[in-house]
Amino acid sequence: MSQTLVSDRKYVHRLLSKNATTDEVLIITSYDYFLQKYDFKVLKSIYKEIILIPHSTDDEYLLNHTVSPLLEKYEKIHLITNPQYDSRYRVIYELVIRKNKSIKISTVFDFCEKQLGKVYIPENINDVNPNLLEMSSFRKRVRYPKKIVDVTASVILFLASFPLWILSFFKIKMESPGPVFFRQERVGLDNKLFYCVKFRSMRLDAEANGATFSKKNDSRVFAYGGFMRLTRIDELPQIINIFNRDISLIGPRPERPVFTETFDELIPYYNVRHNIKPGITGYAQVMYSYGAGVYDARHKLMYDLYYIKNWTLLLELKIIFLTILVILGRKGR
Repeated sequence: MSQTLVSDRKYVHRLLSKNATTDEVLIITSYDYFLQKYDFKVLKSIYKEIILIPHSTDDEYLLNHTVSPLLEKYEKIHLITNPQYDSRYRVIYELVIRKNKSIKISTVFDFCEKQLGKVYIPENINDVNPNLLEMSSFRKRVRYPKKIVDVTASVILFLASFPLWILSFFKIKMESPGPVFFRQERVGLDNKLFYCVKFRSMRLDAEANGATFSKKNDSRVFAYGGFMRLTRIDELPQIINIFNRDISLIGPRPERPVFTETFDELIPYYNVRHNIKPGITGYAQVMYSYGAGVYDARHKLMYDLYYIKNWTLLLELKIIFLTILVILGRKGR
């Protein structure tokens, strides 16, 4: 692969930052779509320079045009690879032997989990993430603390928000005649179906043309409905679902069967999110605030799987805190 081709197609992007604190250069040896604006913001605070190069088995190009010049300039290089696609270990080994430099090598799976706080999901449904081979449901040491958090927080939230229930009842009746509550079938623990309860924020004919994802500035939403969606007031009746043991306070967002069937076919490991109860809020909701379609569902799944795989009480409380910040910032989904 020629240097001109790489330059013309803009496969090599250099993002400079004055806030470098650890490794100076990050080299990604294949373009992985997990790098989005949020990830770049995190990485730019860690690395002085970030270089993306296209997937290639051209070891000579990697050696002569990318890594070797940087070895002359920087002391520390962090190189991440995807072992399912990259056959560059021989070249990396030779570089370590030839040069008296510090080269740290990570797989894309470890890098995502340790640096970005999410679990990497391969693009191909048949590919495997070795870090997910032993994913399972929550054990007792997790279920019991979560149950205490669910009950305690739900009772407090219901008592504190009761005036909003009264206000919402009358505002919905005034702006959009019809039922105050909206019940919709969702997929829960172990793929069992349940009815999710919310304050109705859309017109009664919102899905006259079939099921569709909600979106920003949705024309189907009436005025107070839009306010409820921005402030998450429409989610409050899901406290009823918590008392019914359908969902938890924290967990993956419960999706509709029509969407989960599609995602199961297109996104690797999607069904793993059903190993635990869904939640009113969750790690994916606070880290990736808006999403519609397969691309966004894949990104949100990366956070959901991180939550399942790395659950701690501290992470649970962190998500509650971040949810409060999202509500106060009125960042709508």
